[in-house]
Order: sequence, then structure tokens, then C-alpha cells
Amino acid sequence: MSLGAKSKVNKTSADELNDEVIEENDLDLSEIIDESEDSITDESEDSPTEESNFELRGKLAKKMNIRLAGKAREQKTEKDVFDKNKVLEAVFDKSTVMILSRMINNGIISYVNGAVGAGKESQMYWAVDPSGQDLAVKIYLVTTSNFKKRYPYLIGDPRFTRIKRGTRSLVELWAKKEFRNLSKSFNSEIPCPEPITVVKNILLMKFVGTNGVPSPTLVESEVNYTDYEKSIEIISDLYQKAELVHADLSEYNIFKTENGPVVFDFGSAVDIRHPKTKEFLERDISNITRFFVKRGLTVDNPIDVFKRVTK
Repeated sequence: MSLGAKSKVNKTSADELNDEVIEENDLDLSEIIDESEDSITDESEDSPTEESNFELRGKLAKKMNIRLAGKAREQKTEKDVFDKNKVLEAVFDKSTVMILSRMINNGIISYVNGAVGAGKESQMYWAVDPSGQDLAVKIYLVTTSNFKKRYPYLIGDPRFTRIKRGTRSLVELWAKKEFRNLSKSFNSEIPCPEPITVVKNILLMKFVGTNGVPSPTLVESEVNYTDYEKSIEIISDLYQKAELVHADLSEYNIFKTENGPVVFDFGSAVDIRHPKTKEFLERDISNITRFFVKRGLTVDNPIDVFKRVTK
């Protein structure tokens, strides 16, 4: 992955897809799956049973798997694209599968491999675009209640003034928030994954790693003083250039790459006008300081770091 300069991805298709579905409730799901003799219909849309939903996901997954397998054959690869058991995980509800299918139809991604990371709020998948470049597909779980704890990172951020109640609305807003934070950071030349597009609960970005294996995080790596300096530089540049505070920074969401640290997980990041900016910034600095001290390094006083960042 290249940092600091935008690479040649099919941005046009991604932007078009993003423009079409970025606003809430404007996606016509009936257009996503191509018409064919085995077109899928949901006859129990108003009150679907658990069984009908499961069957629908299975049909959608099967149709999608065939299309993805076709893409794989075109590229003469033997990759196991979208294993059916993985497709039927809870993360792949009807809407998610259909949106992924549209991304394929629009030429944004060619196929999706297995999961490369999982958390309480999202799962990460390794995908490949038509040019063969690795992408990361972050799918936020619409079934989790964990997002209710995220209100403090939304309320007070002047960029998000109309916050709808309800898990799905909150999840989709969180995905949009991370995309905006990533975009602002990437455009400010912060070392972070390059964002491609966001649609509902799906965020697409460049993959940081090699052949589907994510780069190691700081906690998984041997670190030195240069890593500390670069991590503090990220905090400073986020604040001064992107006017953001990560608000959830630690050794677990900074990759160590051959080009230096790369920060990720921007969902919690807030505008510096947020009323809790000082608290969040102090916590980020404290977390990074604690980690490097624990690794035996002598680092700067966090109070002095805070003053430098905010001067």
C-alpha cells in the first residue's frame, strides 16, 4: 500500500456507487441483483421469519458466490472465493450481501476472500479489485448493541448534528463517520489506509499488508524510539493538519510497516471542536506513552507532548 499519494484505483466507480447510496434510505435493493431465471424475491418482506431470512441469505450467497467464482476463473486463480459457510455468517445479512454484489457489478471489487480480523463491532475481509490490488472490506455488525456506547463520540461532534436512534441507523452513521475521518486524514497526508467508499454498513479501503496478511501492529512487533517518535507525530499531525483526535489510539490500532507506523480504526475520531477533545487527546498520548515505557524505552513527558501538540 502506498501512503501519501493516491493510487490508481477505480475511484470513478466507487464514487458513483457512493453518490448513489450515501444518503440514508435511498438504495433500491431490487436493482442490486441482476435479473435472471433464478432471480431472488422475498415474499415475506413485511414479517419475514427466521427461516425465510436464512433461506434468502443462502440464495443470495449462492448467487454471489457463482459470480465471484466466475471472476476468479477469468483471472485464472484457484482462490476459495467467498466460502459459503463464511457468507452465511450473521454479518452477511440480506442488505450486506446485496451491497457487496453491487460493488462487484460496478467493478469496484472482483472477489472477496476470508476474514482477516474480527471484533465486537465489525469484521474485516480481504478483497481484490479488478487490477489485482488488495482491498480491505470492513463490515460493521448491525446486530450488535455495542454501538450504543459510541454516542459520546458522536454527540458534540459538529459534523454530526442529526443522530437517529436505532442500532442500524447508528451503525451506518458510524461507518460514514469512519470514512470521513479516514478521508480527511489521508488527504492531510497522515499514514493511514486509503479510503475507497462507504455504503451503509460497509467501508472499503486499501489493504495494509501482503497477500491477505495484515501488517503487524505495534503490540505484535519489536519497537524502537523511532516508532515512538512517529506515533507521536501521527497524533500531532492528526490534530494540527486534519483537525482530528483519534480518541481510541493504542498499540493495537497502529500497524508497523516497512515505511513506518500506519494508524487505523478511525471510527471514534472526533473533530477538535468536540467538547471532550482535551480528554480524548490526553488519553491517546497516555496510551502511547504507557506502551513504549512498558517496552523499556525512555520517552517524553506526556504533559510536554500535549503542550507541543496543541500549541
